[in-house]
Amino acid sequence: METVKILLVLCFILECCNCWINEFDGPLSYECLPGQELAQIVSRHNNYYEDRQWDFQCGNTGVLATSCKWTNRVNRYGKLINFKCASGGVIAGLRSYPNTKYQDRVFDVKCCSVKNPSRSCKWTKYANRYDGQLQYYIPPYKYINGIYSTYSGRHRDRRFRFRECYVPK
Repeated sequence: METVKILLVLCFILECCNCWINEFDGPLSYECLPGQELAQIVSRHNNYYEDRQWDFQCGNTGVLATSCKWTNRVNRYGKLINFKCASGGVIAGLRSYPNTKYQDRVFDVKCCSVKNPSRSCKWTKYANRYDGQLQYYIPPYKYINGIYSTYSGRHRDRRFRFRECYVPK
C-alpha cells in the first residue's frame, strides 16, 4: 500500500513539473510577488496551434525591486520586440494575448524600479530556435532588464534574447 501512495505522489509531482501558465491560443498572465523578479523562463512551441505555452519562476537576486508598473503592448503582431525597462529596471511579469489570424502574440511587461540600477548590461544570444524549446535561467548575480524578439512568418514563431544586467555590489 505504501508503494502505491509513493507512486501517486510521484505522478502528481511529475505532472506538476509540466504545468503551463497558459493554454495554446489562450492569454498569458504571470507576475512575481512583490520584491521578486523573473528568474526562469521556459516555453514550448506547438506546430498544430502555431503558439507557445509558457512557465516562469521568480526569485530575489538582491536588486531590491520596488515600485512596479505594467507596459501597454511592447510589440505589434508579427513585428520586432526591442524592449528595455526604463531606468535599468527589472522584469517581474509578462502578459500576452494571441491572435490566430497572425499566429503571434503581443506582450505587456511588468517592470519594477531598482534601488541601484546596473550600468553593466548586455544582450544574450538567442535562447531558442524557431519552433524549439526555450529554457532560460537568469544567471546568479544578474537580473533581466529587457526582451528582444524576432518573428518568422514562415515558422509562425518567435526567437527570444534577453538583456541581462549585473546586480550592483
